[in-house]
Amino acid sequence: MFRKYLLSVGALALLSACASTGTTPSSSSASKGAPIGKNAQIFSDYLIGSYSNYIADARNRSEFYGRAFEEDTSDMGLARRALTAAWMDSDVDKTLNLARTVTKAHPKEAFSRSVLGAKAFAAGDYRKASNILNYDTGDVTLQSAIDLMRAWSEHELGNTPESKDLLEDLSGWAYIKVLGQVQRAIMDGPNGDVENSLTVFDLADSAGVAKTEIALSRARLLSASGDSDGALKVLSELDEESGGFDSGPVKNYLDELKANQPISETLTPQQEVSWTMTEAASGFFIRNRAFDVAEVYLRHAIFIDPDNDKAKIWLAALVEEDRQDEALRLFRSIKDDSDYAVSARLSEANVFFDRDEDTTAMKILEKANRDFDNFTTREALGRARLIRENYKEALPIYEALVDSMSEEELKDNTLPLYFRAICYEREKQWEKAVVDFEKVLEIEPDDADALNYLGYTWVDRGENLSKAFGMIEKAVELEPESGAIVDSLGWAHYKLGRYTQARINLEKAVELTPDSATIIDHLGDVYWKLGRFREAGYQWKQALDYDPTDKERKDILAKLKGGLSAVSN
Repeated sequence: MFRKYLLSVGALALLSACASTGTTPSSSSASKGAPIGKNAQIFSDYLIGSYSNYIADARNRSEFYGRAFEEDTSDMGLARRALTAAWMDSDVDKTLNLARTVTKAHPKEAFSRSVLGAKAFAAGDYRKASNILNYDTGDVTLQSAIDLMRAWSEHELGNTPESKDLLEDLSGWAYIKVLGQVQRAIMDGPNGDVENSLTVFDLADSAGVAKTEIALSRARLLSASGDSDGALKVLSELDEESGGFDSGPVKNYLDELKANQPISETLTPQQEVSWTMTEAASGFFIRNRAFDVAEVYLRHAIFIDPDNDKAKIWLAALVEEDRQDEALRLFRSIKDDSDYAVSARLSEANVFFDRDEDTTAMKILEKANRDFDNFTTREALGRARLIRENYKEALPIYEALVDSMSEEELKDNTLPLYFRAICYEREKQWEKAVVDFEKVLEIEPDDADALNYLGYTWVDRGENLSKAFGMIEKAVELEPESGAIVDSLGWAHYKLGRYTQARINLEKAVELTPDSATIIDHLGDVYWKLGRFREAGYQWKQALDYDPTDKERKDILAKLKGGLSAVSN
């Protein structure tokens, strides 16, 4: 494919050189009568930049879009691509230099205005920021960011009416407009208009906009106005609704309020704008799959407030799939005293798990648990050990977690109980496992995973077959597209000698989850029972390619030599 692409680049460049008018990404160069050889170079650089964009090569995307723009600074399309590429390559100096060049050639180009304005705004030079940002660019995507920064600049310059007008009608989508209303309410609050600000917060909350940040803003306002009880109530309700915060700003504020102290944190204009851009990115653009726009907003947020670790977490998560090294740099840039340190360390470990560097990942989790030692870090370490079938070391973690939880906490979160049950079962403490599984089902009767696990294990052990069968059938009704659960139903039929029905369910399970060694192995077993020996052998061989457990591998190899009778089933 790559060779084919290079050939197409060469062919298009050649066509450009031979064309009578030249071929460029837009018609601007051709209309000016630019040299044909120059047009060929522009187009070649543009295509390489485009291919680099396609394969998520940030460095070459920036390099070649930049080269193309240098050849033709009149092309606004190239200008935007070059600016965006440099910004996404974290090359701030290059972006600013490009922005200055672009602004001279295209005064209303939104990206260059937003970047140059952000630089002045971040430095607290509000007069300069206002002058740079005082343009209607016509760009619906970035005009919101431009007007947001300008509004706070005008506010700091004392131009309150103009500031409010900008926020009252912030350009963009409804979600962004609500964020603008919230920022206006934040400006109004310290001036004594607390009730009006709280009304705006209520409207934003009912619209589902930036729930946590709105609660924090509300709490800061209430605390500053002397209503510490109201602030405590707001954050306590959020804490309960979210299952409790082990770390982060909500916990920090709650700790202060519970100690009868006012909330000490006040946000600068830069912090207000930065969190608003972060929420626009995470709450709107990412949800609507506008990932490039979200990345631009997050990078603006970090540029304006380099300590916005929440934006770093979101940006790292956004680039993690294609740019893991950058994601790691972002996670590691978050210091241990940050509100988001735990999230950063767990996310960093996940990157290494994704790279199959489990030893490194586990060391990160173990260190995080030593450094922070809270419910989140313990559960993450326990789950990592459980997933890697280290049940012996996972079990004491889940025993301690469950023992530390109240009945109310267990009702809100049954996962530690469910995972402890799995550890008990794998460590051959079956009676304890049953107690935990049944406790989960007492709390959540429609927990498909617990129904399936307990039902499947009973079937596999030849116990309580009628009850187990009913549990598995209920699990299938709840999760009909789960290959693991449909496999359990097929295996239950197999254990009861209903081989034809078992085959139907197991074939469906393989369709749903074609990379499960367990399910494929089960299908091989039922084929053998039906006398389809060649197909059974084929399935067993296939199962070996999908990372079976040590026991599964040993049994499959025995069956391939001596048939199903070579193992006890």
